[in-house]
Amino acid sequence: MPATLILTEALPAAGMNRLASRPDVTIGVLPTPTPAALAGALPAADGVILVMEQPSLTAELIERSPRLRVACRMGAGYDNFDVSALTRRGIPLATTGGANADTVAEHALYLMLALAKRGPAMDRAVKSGAWPRGFGGVELRDRTCLVIGYGRIGREIARRASAFAMHILIVDPNVPADVVARDGHRHGGALESALPHADFIVLACALTPTTRRLINPTTLARAKPTAFLVNVARGAVVDEAALAAALRDGRLAGTGLDVLEIEPPMRDNPLLERDDVVLTPHTGAYIRTAFDRMAVACAENALAGLDGRLDPSVLVNAEVLNRR
Repeated sequence: MPATLILTEALPAAGMNRLASRPDVTIGVLPTPTPAALAGALPAADGVILVMEQPSLTAELIERSPRLRVACRMGAGYDNFDVSALTRRGIPLATTGGANADTVAEHALYLMLALAKRGPAMDRAVKSGAWPRGFGGVELRDRTCLVIGYGRIGREIARRASAFAMHILIVDPNVPADVVARDGHRHGGALESALPHADFIVLACALTPTTRRLINPTTLARAKPTAFLVNVARGAVVDEAALAAALRDGRLAGTGLDVLEIEPPMRDNPLLERDDVVLTPHTGAYIRTAFDRMAVACAENALAGLDGRLDPSVLVNAEVLNRR
């Protein structure tokens, strides 16, 4: 009997072509990526791919999916999966973080440079007829870049920031200090002790109960008033009200955000009005070549999961393989 793989949306063509190469797997794409459509399809699914951030694979849906044996996300973030419920059922969750690590890391550096060199403000000034020649901005050289989250994307950010002669400080409780040292960087230990040393704070961590609003009034109070914050992780890692207050009060020099708590943002979001804020619409991974890599990697993960040959390095909950 063919396995059934459900997708919330069609993958880019490269991924769909890979899935189509397996006649023993029936592919079902939801007519609309809604919770109701997903709920209706899951009871017959052996595998599921969530292409975007919505809908979510909740504990209730997982329990109503007796045949489910692999779950996949086309991307690095997995906050729309109930990982605990999947793990209880012994269902592996695979992501494609390695496929988009380069382009998201490049986007983080773009935001760092835009803030450091005041790029958007200078662009607006020249286009409005001004020609500001005074000193402004900062060098990246010899500044300390604190990378929070040292997964595939965090590693690539650190590597690129090193090329700008920056000092790299890593905060990730899941990565030992000797691993960080082997890469030529320094482990910052606890976030609270690392923040006062940072000139650039770059968020590259997954959104989990532990990291939700990791950047909040308490942690922002530990940062230098000259520091810049960059977020290419998830919007909910940052308490946006606290961030806006820190910028307003001069307790932070600026911020570059590819992600927000509410996307698209509400028009009354105070961050939209500030010249010291650089925003992009959650497009860090939206480069065609990267998207194609992600699609193929996602398809490969799903097929490998159905075949029982998943690579543990792509899994969020690799411990389930030991049970099998």
